[in-house]
Amino acid sequence: MNDNIKTLIGWWKLRGQREMDPFIKFFFFYVCFDAWITAESGKDRDIEKIDWFINNNNCLKNKWKDIQSSVTKSWLANLKNLSPVADMRPNHRGKKVYLNDTENLEDVVKFIYQIRSNLFHGSKNPMNNRDANLVELSGMILEKWIVWAHHKC
Repeated sequence: MNDNIKTLIGWWKLRGQREMDPFIKFFFFYVCFDAWITAESGKDRDIEKIDWFINNNNCLKNKWKDIQSSVTKSWLANLKNLSPVADMRPNHRGKKVYLNDTENLEDVVKFIYQIRSNLFHGSKNPMNNRDANLVELSGMILEKWIVWAHHKC
């Protein structure tokens, strides 16, 4: 990753670390994740970037195992307990995305991506406890991962 992108990710990371609202925090850390995989993959579409991330060796992916702790595992278990989430895009209604295996990075990333998609497209309500929990847990996981990887990569 070039230094300019790493600097921008660092700036968004710092903004996210200071943010108290879990929805805004999630947004900042998803921006970091997306900028990272966009820069490294060279892909345009979200699904292409995520597929590239899952199928290729890269520093961000390699740092996933480093953040596994009892705390992170409890966040992931709580996220799994909130599974499934519905795909709220107009032409995909009724499809559900499950977090089946919290130790499978592909499952975790695709589940968080679905939460991101629903939030970004207007289908997550901060007044709904389940939605708030999904977003907050995802944001905490992304924060721990991005902060560590940004420091180590």
